[in-house]
Amino acid sequence: MYSEKLTRLRRELTSMDATGAVLTHSDAVHYFTGFESAMDGWRLPEPMSGVYIPTDSQQPIVLLIPEASLISLLVAEREGQPIFYQSIATFDLLNFCVTARAEDVYLELEQAVGERLGHFAAQIEGECQPDIIAALSKLLSTRETSQELVIFDDMRVALRVHESVGQHFGDAFDALFRIRAIKTAGEIEIFRESGRKADRVMAHTVQQLSAGKNWAQVEKSVAHFMIDEDITPLPISPMLFGGTYDLAFKPDLFRTLFEDPFQDGQIVILETQGQYKRVWIDINRTAHIGAASTEYREQHAHVKECFNRVVATLKPGNNSADICRQVAATAAQNLDAPGKLLLIVHSIGAVPLESPVAFPSTGLAATEGFTIQPSMILSFDCLYFGSKLGPTHMENVFEITPEGAKSLYQYPLDLIEV
Repeated sequence: MYSEKLTRLRRELTSMDATGAVLTHSDAVHYFTGFESAMDGWRLPEPMSGVYIPTDSQQPIVLLIPEASLISLLVAEREGQPIFYQSIATFDLLNFCVTARAEDVYLELEQAVGERLGHFAAQIEGECQPDIIAALSKLLSTRETSQELVIFDDMRVALRVHESVGQHFGDAFDALFRIRAIKTAGEIEIFRESGRKADRVMAHTVQQLSAGKNWAQVEKSVAHFMIDEDITPLPISPMLFGGTYDLAFKPDLFRTLFEDPFQDGQIVILETQGQYKRVWIDINRTAHIGAASTEYREQHAHVKECFNRVVATLKPGNNSADICRQVAATAAQNLDAPGKLLLIVHSIGAVPLESPVAFPSTGLAATEGFTIQPSMILSFDCLYFGSKLGPTHMENVFEITPEGAKSLYQYPLDLIEV
């Protein structure tokens, strides 16, 4: 898996005439090395790890970690998920490293454990540095790269290293998105697993709905179910949409929070999101408390038709925005308010929006779109915000094959009536 990713990155580095890449965002570090810190979940403002990947494959790939995290390499190895790197640079973290170095006369490590720790320690370059910026500065100055281009995924880190050793730097953002847009075979298999998980989560969510229950009860039950399925729920709530919907379009992800019990006739949007093995689950269905009217069922059918028409054209070579515009100009005209149908195709991975277009990608992904390619994993949102009968939403994630789109989710798109 890592070999293919590195080949793509080095191809990008060569095209940019860059001598290497410094990556310190936790997702990027994990993507290229498999390393993750227990502190990543704290969402700290400073990077807790990094990796230097040189363009020249004869030079070592260097993992930068706190000295106290050296034991993480052994733990990952024991769990069957060894970290990929070729050299190590260390730095201090608070006073953790000082504590880790302190002598404990009662500590007796198994011989094999001691040998492996010694193996990892022997791969450390130089002395432990005071912080990650100092470690990067020392690393790059040793390699005499200051007059050569090194791309960074964090411009704050790049600026500090430049101030320290005069390093010439550039932005890695666009290159990383181009690389991540095409999934490896190993990644695709994980996404397929996540699809089966998503179906189970949606089935559980639907089982929780009934008149008399409130949204908080549903959220808590779904969160517990996700955790039992080894899924990390979306922060704040495992449900992106909430309650019975207040009919207003809200750019801040449309979250509505209602504590009143569900009543017959209410529409409930179910978009369950979470992270499974560092890939995102993103499934959306529409539920109706009690029997829906004939008009609303017809509306749902129209939205589903629009959904299916876009999916039929999710094929390599097509532009993601163009196929949505074509459906908006044709099938969507059967809706009461055609302009209120939101159609958007976006590439997903470790984070929900990962569209392979130039920064700022969130502003361009839907309007300009991108060329669909084999081995992409694409999420397609089909969200109707009409106010006459209420909203109708649906979303699936698709694996793009040479022939077209294959849904990772099998839970029916039909209107859910409970």
